[in-house]
Amino acid sequence: MVSIIEYITNIVNMFFMNYGALGVFIGTVIEEIIAPIPSTVVILASSFFMLHSLPISIESIGSLVLYIGLPVGFGMVIGSSVIYGLCYYLGKPFVTKWGKYLGLKWDDIEKFNRKISNQKRDSLAIYIARTAPVIPSVAISGFCGVVRYDFKKYIVLTFFGGFSRALILGFIGWQFGAYSQDISAQMDNLENIIIILVVIAVIAYIGYKKVYKKRNKE
Repeated sequence: MVSIIEYITNIVNMFFMNYGALGVFIGTVIEEIIAPIPSTVVILASSFFMLHSLPISIESIGSLVLYIGLPVGFGMVIGSSVIYGLCYYLGKPFVTKWGKYLGLKWDDIEKFNRKISNQKRDSLAIYIARTAPVIPSVAISGFCGVVRYDFKKYIVLTFFGGFSRALILGFIGWQFGAYSQDISAQMDNLENIIIILVVIAVIAYIGYKKVYKKRNKE
């Protein structure tokens, strides 16, 4: 009998294998709009399933760029622009009334504002925030919309920040997939690998929440 974990894993695997770069793009757009979905899920999952059988080479790195990096960069621009636009035109009233349905709080925008106000170069700060998945992406998009940050600069920074994040996390997912494939040959049940992945994901999420709460207090 197929377990729930294995069933879900097979669905995710089939989705990315069938839709490839388009699936990565669609997944990124969705997770940029729906904040409760962790912003690293699509990158790690897609690279894990799509690249795990590839050895490290110029061709495989090209695949990482083409099938993970670029779709994530463009998907992040499209998805985050929705939040940017809503906050740009509707401002604080929209955030306070409807933000909770998108996982966006006014406090998050103010906290990001305090962090970026200490930086001499706001463009660099936004790029780093986009690259490192520490601050919720929706808070960055909302902040840039509320303060009416230059949209052209916003698009460029969002694309390259998302692209950089995709290359870093994509490489991690790719190599973990390759490693799990090696050990799976010595295991009787793939579910053991999936359980390990779930445990790692839970630990990473708990660690992320603690770091984020600690930084917010500072």
